[in-house]
Amino acid sequence: MKEKEVKLVEFQNDMLSEMVKNVLNDKEIYFRAVSDILQSALIVEGNAASGAFTIIYVKEKDLQAAQDAIAGMV
Repeated sequence: MKEKEVKLVEFQNDMLSEMVKNVLNDKEIYFRAVSDILQSALIVEGNAASGAFTIIYVKEKDLQAAQDAIAGMV
């Protein structure tokens, strides 16, 4: 049976998403990042940075460890 994945965090900023991915890799926490370019184009917030809107998912059992690993970053 496949383990359930849950949303950890979402970004409009590619730099922050890459930083979080690096931390999760360093902590050996499996994640899946999904980018949605169309969604980012539809987001209108003053001077929103261009780039993909990214959602990072982790396994449900790893959620607390992932939240602890990125605490203070987001």
